[in-house]
Amino acid sequence: MAAPEAAPLVNLTIDGKKVSVPKGTNLIDAAKVAGVDVPFYCYHPHLSVAGNCRMCQVQIKGQPKLAIGCNTTVAEGMEVLTQHSSKDVKDAQAATLEFILINHPLDCTVCDQAGHCKLQDYHYEHNARPSRFLEEKEHKVKAEPLGPHVILDGERCIMCTRCIRFCDEVTKTSELGMLNRGDRSVIAINPGRELANPLSGTVVDLCPVGALTHRDWRFNTRIWFTEQTETICPGCSTGCNVKVATRDGQVVQVKARLNSAVNKEWLCDEGRYGFDRFLPAKRLSAPLVRGQNSTWDVAATEMAALKGQDVLVFVAPDLLLEEYFMLKALLGKIAKSAQIAVAYRERKLSEVEAVLVSPDYAPNFKAAEFMGLVGGNLTSGYEEALFKLRSGSCQAVLCFGDRSILAQDLDDTALRGLSSARVSVATFTDATSKFAQAARVSLPGRSILEKSGLLINRKNRLQYSARCVPLLEGSEPEWRLMQRIAGACGAQLTAAQDDRALSVTFLGLEPRLAGLRIASVKGQGVCLNSYQPNAAAAAGQREAGAQA
Repeated sequence: MAAPEAAPLVNLTIDGKKVSVPKGTNLIDAAKVAGVDVPFYCYHPHLSVAGNCRMCQVQIKGQPKLAIGCNTTVAEGMEVLTQHSSKDVKDAQAATLEFILINHPLDCTVCDQAGHCKLQDYHYEHNARPSRFLEEKEHKVKAEPLGPHVILDGERCIMCTRCIRFCDEVTKTSELGMLNRGDRSVIAINPGRELANPLSGTVVDLCPVGALTHRDWRFNTRIWFTEQTETICPGCSTGCNVKVATRDGQVVQVKARLNSAVNKEWLCDEGRYGFDRFLPAKRLSAPLVRGQNSTWDVAATEMAALKGQDVLVFVAPDLLLEEYFMLKALLGKIAKSAQIAVAYRERKLSEVEAVLVSPDYAPNFKAAEFMGLVGGNLTSGYEEALFKLRSGSCQAVLCFGDRSILAQDLDDTALRGLSSARVSVATFTDATSKFAQAARVSLPGRSILEKSGLLINRKNRLQYSARCVPLLEGSEPEWRLMQRIAGACGAQLTAAQDDRALSVTFLGLEPRLAGLRIASVKGQGVCLNSYQPNAAAAAGQREAGAQA
């Protein structure tokens, strides 16, 4: 099937800068091409245009009135003036913002959105004047739960209707609506309903003010006391782009990050509120041998028995691409043969879940396929490996990651098969895991939240997952534990000393990714279906990788 034709380009001028954008582009997005930020509240690139906040007003030469940028598309030869070059536009935006703030409670000191609120930001940028409103403000609902995860403060609401449009147009569950008119308007839950769809927390991300907040994280911290990291949600293979806020080593908020090619700006509740499941309360921080605290030297002596064996290997689907690369190198150097299985099962999704969620809990299974470790029907391959383990016939077993064998499959028969092997090595984070007593050697691994590296999502988009929580002393990433296993068997895998160096080395050695750097993968990621390796850059990258 032929690729759709690109929209013809339209030439226009914005604040004196000439730009060319595709036909149909609105003036907010066209201004971004010119490096100009037009303020807005109600507009969102993936929702219908409401045009009700009026903050995005611009001046178009030849037109008698100001126009709203969200609902005005570009035209050939159009000349546009924004707040940076037109006093009329600047004054109109200041007046609009003053009007929006008339009934606002101005309670920034107790609002969870303080520090990352567009109302707050725009006030300082476009108005920054004391309120002239002397009358009694209109009082509305306060701290009203809309569902299990979202709470409403009606006085802060500016009626942008983003939340309503999201529930109408994306989830199509239509829990929310608007009541009354004028300054008595308020967002409300429809009778007999609650905001409980699988993507309900997304409305908080979409709310440009402090009207909608998370019940789960309400009043837990100020955003300026947190460290924020742009990373990838490891809940499933959709690979949603997120920003994770942490304080004192704890995840205190997760927000969706805009990526039109992956998750737009949506995020499911299971992913958003489920980051803690990757950080067990009791951690393994030193090797165990036969279930007892031990040393790395003793563990190495035990692991040396892996050399030359037929190895059954279980790998978690949330290891990094670089770790699958290292595993392939490890098995090539120490094993006589290897049967490899990635823990993969699919589940049935509801219609709303299917809008965003993938039917798995396997964020990086595509990377295992990319490295040629597994292929075909992954579930069947996993089931076959489980059957072999339970038969008790395996002499050497490797398990990499907490989810290398799914919790529901770690039954007594599987544990006996693991413990009866001549040598079995497991890496994991949870000290209470059933692996701890069953495996001959247990090594302290790190969770996906504690590592930085490459992920490939279900649609073959290469993305960069950044470490977002502090490291636990004594733990090591799986790739370094693979290095230890190789060392115990008299082999060497890499000279890399940290996650970044390993990523540089891998990108320098993988011909299918020639020309890519970490910086080029960050942000929006790279679609591998259409990426053409840069042959000219390959030689230089290999040299950089060798020096890392």
